[in-house]
Amino acid sequence: MAGFILSGFSEAAAQETNNKVSISVSAQVISSIEMITIHSMDLSSAKPQNNRLRIDPQTSGNAGKMVATGTPNADIRISFLRQRELTRRNGSETLIFNYRVAGNAKDDQSTAEILNRENRDFKFNDKGHFYLWIGGNVDLSTAAPGNYQGEFTVDIEYI
Repeated sequence: MAGFILSGFSEAAAQETNNKVSISVSAQVISSIEMITIHSMDLSSAKPQNNRLRIDPQTSGNAGKMVATGTPNADIRISFLRQRELTRRNGSETLIFNYRVAGNAKDDQSTAEILNRENRDFKFNDKGHFYLWIGGNVDLSTAAPGNYQGEFTVDIEYI
């Protein structure tokens, strides 16, 4: 993303000053952040308990894993939608999935920190990486049989 700031005379003002126009251009280029999905969350091998399917982002091998890459040691802020609707592929039935996300500058799921609304800001590591594990839970008590699909959206921005 690049931002440009233009300052100087307008076209009308330039004509009045015998074509002496002064324009100052400066640009601030902000590095982009790339998200790479290492593996998606695996709901098919998770076992429901009491009609609720849970995937712990800190401990479950079924958690999804992503890595964000950007400027080494840069401060970042992470946000995501905590609830998303899943829709049955061959129908109109829906389920509400409650996402839980853990993050870590190290590639170590067990020491990743759960991302809460009150979270502090984070930093990319010295290689420009930040790791995310995605889990959550869903109530299956009223679910119609079938395959459900939905999206997970995460926003990471420099601060």
